[in-house]
Amino acid sequence: MSDRKSETGRQAPANDFSARFGAEVRGVSAAMLAENRANARTPTHRIDRAALSRVFQFTDLCAAALIAFAALALDPRTVWPVALFLVLASGGLHAFALYRISPTVPPWDRLARSVIAIGLGGLFTLLSARIFDPAVLPVAAWQTVAGGAALLALQIIYAVAICRWARAGRLAANIVIVGATANARRMIDANRRTREVNIVGIFDDRQSRSPSRLAGVPYLGTLGDLANWTALPEVDRILITVRPDAIARVRDLLRKLSPLPQPIALSLEFGDDAASGSTLASIADTPAAQLSGRPANPDWLIVKRLEDLVIGSLMFAAALPVMAVIALLVRLDSPGPILFRQVREGFNGRPIGVLKFRSMRHSVEGEKSGVRQVERDDPRVTPVGKILRATSLDELPQLWNVLKGEMSLVGPRPHAPGMKTGATLTSNLVAEYAHRHRVKPGLTGWAQVNGSRGPLHTPEAARERVQLDVEYIARANLWFDLWIMLRTLPALLGDRINIR
Repeated sequence: MSDRKSETGRQAPANDFSARFGAEVRGVSAAMLAENRANARTPTHRIDRAALSRVFQFTDLCAAALIAFAALALDPRTVWPVALFLVLASGGLHAFALYRISPTVPPWDRLARSVIAIGLGGLFTLLSARIFDPAVLPVAAWQTVAGGAALLALQIIYAVAICRWARAGRLAANIVIVGATANARRMIDANRRTREVNIVGIFDDRQSRSPSRLAGVPYLGTLGDLANWTALPEVDRILITVRPDAIARVRDLLRKLSPLPQPIALSLEFGDDAASGSTLASIADTPAAQLSGRPANPDWLIVKRLEDLVIGSLMFAAALPVMAVIALLVRLDSPGPILFRQVREGFNGRPIGVLKFRSMRHSVEGEKSGVRQVERDDPRVTPVGKILRATSLDELPQLWNVLKGEMSLVGPRPHAPGMKTGATLTSNLVAEYAHRHRVKPGLTGWAQVNGSRGPLHTPEAARERVQLDVEYIARANLWFDLWIMLRTLPALLGDRINIR
């Protein structure tokens, strides 16, 4: 299952994109550039607004079901007026756009629309009860009021939560612009009115013609600076704002940006008829053609997280006795810590600490010696560690990474920063390498059940693994995840080839 590295080695440095693109900035002083980068605001722990909208709708649906069951239990005669009210109130909440999450809408506006939507549903329900069944009107009236109060209470909670998250910058996606152009200025001005996204900064290789700030947004350097920027994992999207008819320029920028894991889009001129197509995305009222990657499906994000929490919790509870025995064996087998934390690349290439049971002898000197991949019959592996590696039981603690949200049960296995195939950086061998970071890394994955496990020793093996990882991302759904999980154990036990 894992891509084995020495547990005692230091990770190699990331790709040196500066050498490829150049990092000299002539139009902006080095001191000003450093100040711009230091002041660039990249809020972390952001919340996907589309996914949040689905959560609110699901919560309201559950609340409506509880209200209906309560009405049935209290007085079966009032089921129809209560059901009518819930349908009307739900329709009103949708009609008044209460499920459109916008960080710019003040809480009082949401509350006012909620009161109107729920109130109109209640009035129409009581009027219908008075006309068609006056006998149930008294009971239906107080049940409708109670149900309406419950729904309104939820809307108040939503409004307060949205307000707090908006102030913290957690509802605005982090965007960087490539190209200090007039089109970029128009997009920044449009976003200043809506504040739908957080435009972190501008990158442009044409340093001499790039201002230190464009419409208040700081210039942060060249494309090489972007690739090596420490805040890059917090960027959600890259937007190219050069002229759409500059085909050669767009191709050159896309070639340079394609190794990055973030989705890339091309901003189109205002009024472009093509912007109405289903393949286009809108950022701050500017049409944007998707060039690389695909927008995350909010429904799938919710299902994926529920899958990880539900199945992951059951697996973690079931594995606790096994992990307790393993911890004791590791402690008795050789001196050193029971658990080992390895730095791996997570979603968007963000560094995460992946947990494992220690399977090698602990050596301080080894930690300073650099990366060394595990070999067959490696003398560093302990007797217990050999069994743990052969069965992949050393990776059981990664269930905790799954529950924390750093990993998923299924996805591309997490690789080390600067991982090498032979003497070459793996990311330099495969153009689509960074695309595997567009989802969370997994405890198991499509590549692993197809035999691609362990260290990568040839360019062909690296390309095969990345191809399988990218194929998983394109096909990902609940049933595919379950199928991969079911295939993991037979694939693991039947593997006698890969070094682990």
